[in-house]
Amino acid sequence: MNSLCRFRSCGLALGLVSLVFLRPLVASAADDVAAPVAPPDSPIPFPLWDDIKGDTYEQRDHFADGVRHLLARLDVEIGKLNAKRAGMLTDTKDWDFDMKEVNSSRSGLQSRITELAQANTPETWADAKGKIGEAWRRALLALDAMKTARTS
Repeated sequence: MNSLCRFRSCGLALGLVSLVFLRPLVASAADDVAAPVAPPDSPIPFPLWDDIKGDTYEQRDHFADGVRHLLARLDVEIGKLNAKRAGMLTDTKDWDFDMKEVNSSRSGLQSRITELAQANTPETWADAKGKIGEAWRRALLALDAMKTARTS
């Protein structure tokens, strides 16, 4: 079962990557608003947490869509890291240790998103939103740690 989940996650990540590259090819001239472009050195492209963190309870659908999009972007980054790891031959101990934190932070974010869906009052929603913010920061820190992981 664990292999099936990994297979599905990799498939989702590859599908999202292909969408990122194919979207400009199929974008129509009727698009009035261009999608924001993240800086090339940004580990996680738009939307950023800052784009949704101010959403209110009345904007909860927008917020929920935003955090699902952030999770998908995180999955893309994890897919890139997994692809890089597949090519590594030596000195993988630090990499694997840091990658466990990335995967753990992803699971934590997913769990918080599930809790958000169950929040049905402004108070419980605000609490769930705060926990998502903490989980997102943890995921970003884990990705940053991967930048310093020794590879060969």
